[in-house]
Amino acid sequence: MTDEQIALAAQSIKDNEAFQMALGAMRRDAIEALVSVNATDADKIRDHQATVKVVDELRANLDALIRKGQPPKAPGLV
Repeated sequence: MTDEQIALAAQSIKDNEAFQMALGAMRRDAIEALVSVNATDADKIRDHQATVKVVDELRANLDALIRKGQPPKAPGLV
């Protein structure tokens, strides 16, 4: 796949409302669980932190793929 094709596929994923809602729910649930988890339960804390991190990194990676596939902008005023 070319960078442009990958960017289009990444944009399609990013534009998928159901997928974004699912990611948002995962992140929100993990944060809510972090608030209520026992402060001494390090394993659960790490699990919930990892979920938030994965969601954030997935979104960041999609954004990076989209940027990589965009044609370079000409220098000067736009």
